[in-house]
Amino acid sequence: MIGIGYLLAGVSNLIFSLSPYANFGIFLFILFFTGMAGPAYGAVIIDASTKENRKAIYTVSYWLNNLAVAAGGIIGAFLFKKYPYEMFIGIALVAFLSWVVTKIWLQDIHVSATAANISQQATKSWLENYRRILSNKRFVFFTIAGLFLFSLEESLTTYMGIKLVEEIKNPVSIFPLTAFFEVDGFQLIGLLKAENTILVVLLSLVIAGLLKKYQDRLLMLGGGFCYAFGFIVISYSSVPVVLIIAMFVATIGELAHIPAKQAYLASLIPDDARGSYMAVYGLSLHFSGIIAALFVMLSGIISAGMITFLFMVMGSVSLIIYYVLFQTEHEEKSLEKTTA
Repeated sequence: MIGIGYLLAGVSNLIFSLSPYANFGIFLFILFFTGMAGPAYGAVIIDASTKENRKAIYTVSYWLNNLAVAAGGIIGAFLFKKYPYEMFIGIALVAFLSWVVTKIWLQDIHVSATAANISQQATKSWLENYRRILSNKRFVFFTIAGLFLFSLEESLTTYMGIKLVEEIKNPVSIFPLTAFFEVDGFQLIGLLKAENTILVVLLSLVIAGLLKKYQDRLLMLGGGFCYAFGFIVISYSSVPVVLIIAMFVATIGELAHIPAKQAYLASLIPDDARGSYMAVYGLSLHFSGIIAALFVMLSGIISAGMITFLFMVMGSVSLIIYYVLFQTEHEEKSLEKTTA
C-alpha cells in the first residue's frame, strides 16, 4: 500500500497536476500504512532474534537505518527540486521490491496455540488490548523514559534550531580566533545534523565492537547520560566549537545506549502481543515531536536557562527510571535464586 501510494503520487502528478489537498490526502494514506508496517517489522525482528544476538542485530539495523537516511537525504537533495514525481515512482519501485523480499524470504514465526488463545481472550476489543499494555508498569515507565530522552533530540530542529538561528544571524567562525569556515545559525543546525548522521554511519559498528563486553545496564545508563548531556549543552550554548563537541558526545551516547535499549525493550514485551506493544512504543516516539514543539511555545514565555533546566529534569528522570527498572529486575532475580 505504501508503494501504491507513492506510485499514485508520482504518476498522477506527471499526467496532470494534482491539487495540494489531493497530494496531502495521498501522503496521509502513505503515512497511515507506514505506521501499520513499522510495528509489524519491529515484532518480526524480535521473533527472529534471540537474547544473545538481539543487541548485535539492533546495532546493524540502526546502522542501516541511518545509512538509508543519509543516502535518502543525498538523493532527495539532487532530485526533489527538478524531478520530484519521478523520484516518487522510484520510491514506489523500492517499496514493491521490499514487498517481494518480505513475501519470499521473511518468515513470520507464529506463537503457540495456547498463547494465541490467551491473546484472543485478552484482546476482545482494542480498548482491552491497550488496557492490558498500560497495566504493564515496567513497559510504561520504560516508554516514558525513552520518550523524554528522544524529545531532547527532536528539539534540535525545533527549539534549539530556532534559538541558534536567532542568536547567530551573522556568520561566525567554527574555530575561535580564526576566520576559517564561517556559518550562521541555519548552517550550524545543518552541520550538527550532518555530524550526527555521519558519525552514526561511520562509528556504529566500531562502537558496538568496543562496547560489546559491557552489560546493557551500563550502556543504557552511561550512554543515556552522554546522550542527554550533549543535547542539554546544545540547548544552552551558542558557541560553534562547543556545539560540535557536544554533538559528538551525544552521538557516542546514542550509539552506546540505543541498541541496548532496543534489546531491553524486547525483553519487556510478551510473545503474544509484540505488534501491539511495538505500536504503542512507536506512538510514544511521535509524542516526542509534540513535546519538542511545546518547548518552542514555552520559549516565548520562559527563559532559555529555564528550558535547559527542564531538559536536565527530563534527562535525569529518564536515567532514574532506567536505574530503578534495572535495580528492581536485579532484586527479583536475587529473590528467585534465594527461594529456588
